[in-house]
Amino acid sequence: MEAPLLVPMDRALQLDAEFDRFLEENPHVFRQFRMICCKLKAKGHDRWGAKAIWEILRYQMALETNAPAGGPRLNNNMVSRMARKVMEEEDFAGFFELRSLKGGEPD
Repeated sequence: MEAPLLVPMDRALQLDAEFDRFLEENPHVFRQFRMICCKLKAKGHDRWGAKAIWEILRYQMALETNAPAGGPRLNNNMVSRMARKVMEEEDFAGFFELRSLKGGEPD
């Protein structure tokens, strides 16, 4: 009997799965990302850069946590998916300019 062929996961689906796992393990990152969006909206900003918020979170995590310098990191592959997740909420629709997802759009 032949072994079943393993089909490599589509890159977009792989990144989606990694993002879902990251959110499950780090729900505080989404809450902090969203909180920054809320503060920006409250100041009258209708658009902002997701990458800028991501870098703020990196800075905050480096200073405000006890995680070792080589510990878990905020992977850049997560930024566009985080922006899309926030924009699922009506209050944040159009808050970020979207481009194609790294790895392509999932089927």
